[in-house]
Amino acid sequence: MDALVAGQQARRRIRPPEPLVMAASPTTPAAFKCPISLEVMRSPVSLPTGATYDRASIQRWLDSGHRTCPATRLPLASTDLVPNLLLRRLIHLHAATLPPSPSPEEALSQLAASHGEPAAAEKAVRSLAAKIAPEKGKQASVASAVAADLDSTVPALLSFAKGGAGTNARVDAVRILATVAPEMVPYLTRDGTEKRGRVKMAVEAMAAVLSAGGVSEDARKALITALVAADLGRVVATLLSAGPTGVVVLEAILTSPVPDADVKTAIADRSELFPDLVRILKEAASPAAILCMAAAVQVRGRPARASMVRAGAVPALALAVAAAPTAAAESALMLLVEAARCSDGKAVIADDAAEVAAAVMGRMIRVGQMGREAAVALLWLSCCARGGDRKMREALAAAPEAVGKLLVVMQGDCSPATSRMAGELLRAVRMEQERKGMVSSSYDSRTIHVMPY
Repeated sequence: MDALVAGQQARRRIRPPEPLVMAASPTTPAAFKCPISLEVMRSPVSLPTGATYDRASIQRWLDSGHRTCPATRLPLASTDLVPNLLLRRLIHLHAATLPPSPSPEEALSQLAASHGEPAAAEKAVRSLAAKIAPEKGKQASVASAVAADLDSTVPALLSFAKGGAGTNARVDAVRILATVAPEMVPYLTRDGTEKRGRVKMAVEAMAAVLSAGGVSEDARKALITALVAADLGRVVATLLSAGPTGVVVLEAILTSPVPDADVKTAIADRSELFPDLVRILKEAASPAAILCMAAAVQVRGRPARASMVRAGAVPALALAVAAAPTAAAESALMLLVEAARCSDGKAVIADDAAEVAAAVMGRMIRVGQMGREAAVALLWLSCCARGGDRKMREALAAAPEAVGKLLVVMQGDCSPATSRMAGELLRAVRMEQERKGMVSSSYDSRTIHVMPY
């Protein structure tokens, strides 16, 4: 009898493990969520450390240059991703116990009715995004549902994309927009017949699709194909009138492999292109305007360079060098180099010598190697090439710490051509400072070639 009681007590103590997936449980097990995105994994894969992540999240981590496991921080002996088929099966079984997902039309209705409720909006966006996954094959039904009422669904998706709860959720909203972006191209070409709000909505959606990460290359190509197949003149005019957002779309067209050379040349040769880009750069300090100018100059070369100078780009680019983010400042420096290669551009730079020299020298050390080499090339073309310009040499000599900054560039990892140009600039600065009496008697010009390691 005592043995029977003891056995019953032991069985009560040793309970069987609870099933991982329970039909009645509304919650998602933590093991089903990616440690990076904190969302249910769609394609779970494991690293050599044993940690499991969603494929899209860990691939972005690895593509950004990381070679450690995000969860354990251990170095990775290999970046091979092994599909975790058991976990994927368990996630599918769990999903089967949940209520059926709403149709695209129902999800869009939930999104439209979710004003002020981020959780409800995210749930609707997630439902739509799950349907456009390649393995689902329901992209056409989602696109059809969104296209049926563009005026309400696109603004709702754009609003969520700008302020959604998480990065992946915002990317999902843009991926949904990508399914209907080509449908909005006619909004850009209906001269005087389209409401201004619709044009703004269409341009914002296209800019989001072409600039956001996570959108497939096929979706971007489909949109650009639709844009260049439309009335190109009206498309370009509408994009330029839309300001910085439209310029993002225009720059994507100019740098895409989809349009042929004739299409890109037709865009770069438009008379309003550079004046409008300069206007946008001045009014909005738009990095996209700088990148679009650079793309047009790369497409068209000398004619585009001359058009850029005539449009008054030099003063605007000098301001951008001083104040723009690093990548945009480097692009602005390279555009100023292009301007300095033509006589008109060199004359304009000389007219604004003080502003250009101050902007370049003030930013020279605060950009990357490419930006520093562009800064030296610009100064050399203005001060030394073919005799140079006296006003630029005077402005450079008056710039604070000009000699020291040029020496820093020389002792860095610069090309031999850049080192030679910096040496010539140092001699030009020294001669100008001596002429102006700006150098102390203890400064020995014979040692300016020595790099101060």
